[in-house]
Amino acid sequence: MTTNPNKKDDLLNVSQHDKYKTIDVLIEKSKPNQTFWALLALSSIIITGGLLLGNQPIVIGGMLVTPMLTPLLVIALGVSVGDILLIKRTILLVLQSATFVILGAVIMAVIFNSAPIPTVLANTLSTALLYFIIALVSGVAATFAWVRKEVSETLPGVAIAVSLVPPLSLIGMNIARLEWEHTGFWAGIFVLNFIGITVGSMVVFSLSQFNRAAGEVKEKNEEVIVEAHLKKLDKELRGDTEH
Repeated sequence: MTTNPNKKDDLLNVSQHDKYKTIDVLIEKSKPNQTFWALLALSSIIITGGLLLGNQPIVIGGMLVTPMLTPLLVIALGVSVGDILLIKRTILLVLQSATFVILGAVIMAVIFNSAPIPTVLANTLSTALLYFIIALVSGVAATFAWVRKEVSETLPGVAIAVSLVPPLSLIGMNIARLEWEHTGFWAGIFVLNFIGITVGSMVVFSLSQFNRAAGEVKEKNEEVIVEAHLKKLDKELRGDTEH
């Protein structure tokens, strides 16, 4: 069997059709609709409950449910194609999601009043670097799975490796206990995960030349904004009619 020496390595050679499909699905899944918030609520309850019980399998199950990974990939996509509007919209969604999870964890921690969970890892530079490396590689793996559909079955494994909601839940739990040092520790871990995943994702989008699909990204994002605006307007009109 002979190989063609002129054949390019197609590991990151993504067709324009696949780029458009990836863009459509990613932005669609990162829309702040009822499905997104329902999945976020369910995952945060499962994860916080698992942490309060000290049950890691429950926490892992919740990580498979959470929809927080896709907005980070969309931010990386926005940076890769230079779409400022998409970046701003999605960062706002991430901040709202983080606040939602933290407040939920505070409420659950107050209600169930479990014993404090100590920080099991030392707050050192090596720990921070290790978290960042794991997040960076997870961002690469997640984005690669999105752009190459033949390896999409690896996404559940990536979802487990990506630690986004657990640190947020731990922030809320420690706020409820007034454990400010541990709160700061987990806030730092979340920031490192956020940066690492985004940077890793940007690398794959850039190498796959998604910048050539910038027009599709802008068009899809504008569709989402218009749809959200129309829903808001429709809701306001219904409220006025009821009054």
